Amino acid sequence: MAKITSVIDIGSNSVRMAIFRKTSRFAFHLIYEIKSKVRISEGCYESRGVLGEVPMNRAVLALKEFAQISKAHKARKVFCVATSALRDAPNSKIFVDRVKKECGLSVKVIDGKKEALYGGIACANLLHYKDGITMDIGGGSTECAFIRNGKIIDLISLDIGTIRLKELFFDKKNNIEGARRFIQEQLKSVPSHFKHNRIFGVGGTIRALSKMIMKYKKYPIAELHGYEVDVAQNLKFFEKISQASEDKLESMGVPQDRIDNIRSGCLILQMFLAHFGAKQIVTSGVGVREGVYLSDLLRGHKNTFPKAFNPSISAIEDRFMLDKTYAEMTRRESLKIFDALFPLHKLDEQCKKLLNIASYLSSVGRILNFYNAELHGSYMLLNALEYGFSHTERLSICLLVEYSGKKIPQDGSIEHISDFMPKLLSLQWLSFMLALAETLCRSEGNLQIRYEYVKSKILRIYTSADLYLARENIAKLHKPEPLQIEFIKV
Repeated sequence: MAKITSVIDIGSNSVRMAIFRKTSRFAFHLIYEIKSKVRISEGCYESRGVLGEVPMNRAVLALKEFAQISKAHKARKVFCVATSALRDAPNSKIFVDRVKKECGLSVKVIDGKKEALYGGIACANLLHYKDGITMDIGGGSTECAFIRNGKIIDLISLDIGTIRLKELFFDKKNNIEGARRFIQEQLKSVPSHFKHNRIFGVGGTIRALSKMIMKYKKYPIAELHGYEVDVAQNLKFFEKISQASEDKLESMGVPQDRIDNIRSGCLILQMFLAHFGAKQIVTSGVGVREGVYLSDLLRGHKNTFPKAFNPSISAIEDRFMLDKTYAEMTRRESLKIFDALFPLHKLDEQCKKLLNIASYLSSVGRILNFYNAELHGSYMLLNALEYGFSHTERLSICLLVEYSGKKIPQDGSIEHISDFMPKLLSLQWLSFMLALAETLCRSEGNLQIRYEYVKSKILRIYTSADLYLARENIAKLHKPEPLQIEFIKV
C-alpha cells in the first residue's frame, strides 16, 4: 500500500478530501483534510436528478485543486468516490468524463449499500464501541450499517437527505408535515432488526449539533470524535432546531454553513432515532473517506484490524517514541505493582487498562522537550489517541501522564466528562504506580524486580541492585494514602 493516500468523497452537499500517511503495516494518521461546499445536487431534486451546469462547474474547479493538493503531498494513491447525487443523475457520465479529462481523477460512483459499508468499516474500527447502528445523513441519502461485536451485519440506504428534503419540502412551502410523511414512508422499508439503543452519528448534521451541545455545556475537550450525546436530554433541542424559521437559526448557534439544511437534517435525525429506539448518539469524526482508506489498508483481513491492535497507539509508537525498550519496561513494572498492591487499592480491570496504556506511552513528550515532558506528553496523547478510545479514557490517560507521582488537582471538569470517569482517588493510585515504575526503570537498565504487599500497608521491593537514586526519588512521590516502601536486596 502507498505510504501517502488521498481519498476524495463527492457528496450531494460537499466534496471532501482526506490525506492519510501510513507509518507501519496497519498504523496511520491523518495529515490533511479539506472540503468545499460545491452543492453539486443543487436544483437536481426538482429536475428528476439532472445535475446542473453551474454546480458541476463548481465541483470540477474544487476537484482540480484537490488533485493539485494531493500531488503536493506526494500521494501515490488517490481514491475518488461519488455518492447519492451522482448515482441518481442521468447525466452523471458527463460529469465523470469531465473530471477525468480536466482533473485527472477517476471517479467511482458507488451504490448506497457500498456507501453504508464504508461508513460501517470506519465506525467499527475507529470508535470505542463495537455495537450499534451507523447513521450517515447526507445531502441526498442516509446510510446505515448494523454493527455487532465489531462486525457489519446488515446495510441499508434510503433516499432521505438534507438537500433532497430542503428542496422538496422546506424551500418553498416549508412543508414539515410533508417531509415527515416522506421520511415515514421510506422508513417502512427498513428491516425490523434495525433496532439499537446506540447510534454512531456520521455526517455534517450530527457533527454540527454535537458541537453546539458541547459549546452549551462548556465541554472541556475540543474533540468531536467519540463525543456521546444523551438522546432524551437533547430531543427538545433537536425539535426546536427542526421547527425554527431559517432566520432564527444563527442566533441559536447554528454554524453559517449549516443554516440552510440543518432543519431537514434534524428532522431526519429525530425520526430515525425514534424508529431505531436509540438512547445514545456517539458522534463519529470518521465516515466514508476513512472507510475507503481502511478497506484498502485492511484488504485480506476482512476489513478488521488484528485483535488488540489500535492504530493510534501504533502511530504514536512510530512517530514519537524514542525508547521502546524503556516503555515496555515501564509498562511491565507498572502492571506488576498494580497486581501486588491490589489488596490495598482494589481497582478494576478498566483502571488496569488505563495504567497499561499510560505507562507505555508516558515518555512520548520527551520528543518535544525533556523539560515539562509530562505536560507535553499529556497534550500530545489527548490529541493523538483519537481512534478506539472514549473521551473519558483519553482524559484519564492524559491525567496520569501529566501528574505522574504528583497530586492530581481537584477539578470539576474531570467529573463533568462522564459518569464512567474513575474517581480521583483511583486516578491518584494509578498515578503513583506509574511514577514508581518510571523511577525504578530509569535507575536500572535490565531490572529483575519482585514486589510483595504485606499487612500494615508495606510494599516490599526485592532487587539485586542498590537503586540508590530510585530510593531517593520514591520518597518524593505523592502517595494516595500512607504506604511504606521497603527495599530488600537479594
